[in-house]
Amino acid sequence: MENEYVLMVIMVTFIIGMSATEMLKHYLKARQFGVGAADDRHLKDKVTQLSLQNQALIERVQVLEKIVTEPEYELKQQINQL
Repeated sequence: MENEYVLMVIMVTFIIGMSATEMLKHYLKARQFGVGAADDRHLKDKVTQLSLQNQALIERVQVLEKIVTEPEYELKQQINQL
């Protein structure tokens, strides 16, 4: 009977130890990538910056699409091929 309790204590200790180890790994990985309450403002600034850059690139692509699909551009290409 006493052996069963010892075995149960060992198993519970092992499970708690493994859980604590995994939590520590997750915490260290999150800290390495700069995730945390202190870096929240930095991440928001980075997202805003990337959103603005993305919008600028979308506008540039739209201009290029407009240029390429113009009939004058096609005519210039045909002339250049001659």
